[in-house]
Amino acid sequence: MFARSRIALATQFLFICFSLVSGDHEADWFRTTEDGRRGGLDYSRPVSDQVTATTCLAPDSFVRVNGNRFEINGKEFIFAGWNQWEVMEASNNVGPPARHLPLDGREHMVRVMNAAVESGLKVVRIWMHTITKGYQVQTSPGVWNEELLRGLDWYLSEARKRQIRVTLVLADFWYELGVQQYVDWSSTAKSKQDFYTDNECKKMFKDTIKTIVTRRNTINNLLYSEDATIMSYNLINEARCQGCPASTLGSWINEMGRYLKSLAPNALLSLGYEGFYHSSDPSELLNTNPGEGGSDWASREGQSFARHVRLKVVYYVSIHVWPDNWRPKTVEFQRKFIQSRIDYVNSLGNSLGKPFVLEEFGKQIDRKSGEGFSERDKYFASAFALAEKEARNGRVSGTLFWHLYDLGVGLQSSYGIHVDESTFGLVIRHAKRMNAISGTPDVCRKQ
Repeated sequence: MFARSRIALATQFLFICFSLVSGDHEADWFRTTEDGRRGGLDYSRPVSDQVTATTCLAPDSFVRVNGNRFEINGKEFIFAGWNQWEVMEASNNVGPPARHLPLDGREHMVRVMNAAVESGLKVVRIWMHTITKGYQVQTSPGVWNEELLRGLDWYLSEARKRQIRVTLVLADFWYELGVQQYVDWSSTAKSKQDFYTDNECKKMFKDTIKTIVTRRNTINNLLYSEDATIMSYNLINEARCQGCPASTLGSWINEMGRYLKSLAPNALLSLGYEGFYHSSDPSELLNTNPGEGGSDWASREGQSFARHVRLKVVYYVSIHVWPDNWRPKTVEFQRKFIQSRIDYVNSLGNSLGKPFVLEEFGKQIDRKSGEGFSERDKYFASAFALAEKEARNGRVSGTLFWHLYDLGVGLQSSYGIHVDESTFGLVIRHAKRMNAISGTPDVCRKQ
């Protein structure tokens, strides 16, 4: 998202996280109302025994890249999925101020996973970090909160039971506990731009990579590097290096990506950013960046979609689309942005050989007034239609929308989606269509 708008959004999220979120329903609503019980658990069994269905994907088969397509067991894999940002907090049943969830967080995560799988969704992208001080998963360089890591173990174990594939995001650019935390820990880095070149920051981040990808899950005893549940990694969510040459981010991605692959050879890697063209890229490409009236902010973020997608450590191409925070804000520009990136990747031909994923996108609504839902549907319908068309043409392999909330949670969220909203109806229809293209069953019911 555009920096200032994303900071504003971060502030909004933090306000929600630090409050009791009075708009969210309380526990008795989930126990006593028809809507609350929708997706509810069987309380005669533990939360770890609530699998209602699976994605039908072989649990021990890694997702591979073959040319411009994903494969599982040699069969093409085209998917629809979702983003879930609060996994680390919820999977540890963390309460206020880090997160307000009316039920135990794990119960909410199970309800969401069940609803997603039953709707035909196959992949989830999650943050492997928290965002709230006092609940850091890494409290100081090399010092890890084992309890929080066990929460991640639990989530991955539950995803595996449902045969969901997971993208793990190792850090975030926007929140203070992300890139900024490494800068603060370093004795030589002074700004976020330094993060990508500072030796101390790079060493600390490599230690983070090693800690995670070589971890052994305390629940199912699998090494993360050997668990096919983990489909891929993003090094950073929406990496930025304002005013930097394209080579700064490119060199850092190369170095960190090679290190990660040396430890987890089966894992895939994607960029995890929006996909802007750099000021040094050809002018005809710059014309497809967001910005009106001569604004060139996107070209100064340090990203170069034109160059970074060519890096060998990048196994598939991914983009993020946030029309509310860009200009123009129209459905037409959203379509233009997505199509232009698909077309560019396709123009590189077989020499690139990488699948394309619409990894993060969403549209703002106003829950307080009840407005914006039909408008959001237009943006989602347009993005899904384009993805489905290009998937049939062999040029798109997956989509991940932002963001799925459990019913009764996130009622002040501007971007979250609930399963009883019209937009989720579009999600279900899209998932069925994407599954049909590659011949993947929508869902396998538990016998």
